[in-house]
Amino acid sequence: MANILIVEDDIDIAQGIAEYLEAKGHLLDFAYNGKQAMALLSDNHYELVLLDLNLPFIDGLDVCRSLLTEQLTTMPVIIMSARTQEKDILAGFDCGAWDYLTKPFSFAELSARVGVCLAKSASTSQIHNNIEVGEACLNCDNLSFEYAGTTLQLHQLGFDLLKLLMNKSPATVKTADIHKELWPQETPDSDPLRAHIYKLRKQLKTTFGQEFIATIRGVGYRFQLEQPQD
Repeated sequence: MANILIVEDDIDIAQGIAEYLEAKGHLLDFAYNGKQAMALLSDNHYELVLLDLNLPFIDGLDVCRSLLTEQLTTMPVIIMSARTQEKDILAGFDCGAWDYLTKPFSFAELSARVGVCLAKSASTSQIHNNIEVGEACLNCDNLSFEYAGTTLQLHQLGFDLLKLLMNKSPATVKTADIHKELWPQETPDSDPLRAHIYKLRKQLKTTFGQEFIATIRGVGYRFQLEQPQD
């Protein structure tokens, strides 16, 4: 059972989601525009947020961005939107969303994604050991990556990617295994990994001067530290 905030301006859609999730034992709260959502998130604790993007007053992406510095490391946000273009989906993840569900969707699929996000959140909150590869350290308490005295705060997905690669280092992780671990609900023809690897590499390169993630063509990806130049 989880305390969930539904942020959706269509009352019929919000009610349908609520009825389905209440039957699963969850507790629901509602916001019908961005201002209401911001007020409720400021005053209450939620285990998960279901967030529409096309909201009155404050756009859903701005609501999500407002949580970046603190709550998104432990509180999953699932975006529910009729915006189906790749740029919109990537914008949602870039704002810190854990998952992105395009409308229309079935309540059964939504419930499955809620379950996956809640399980990941619970697993993350129970982790207390850092993961170290050479001088690189993944801080599992605050979802940050540290190297050479510099720290980068990660989104949940970036943390999950680095955690998987660093735990397997120096071995290569197959692309199919990464998909199965991070996107179990995606269809086989969906390929969310490449774009997220690109964004994560860009963040790492900008902050540390190296990408840390090597592509092994035809196989997958590997965590790799560049050797210092003499």
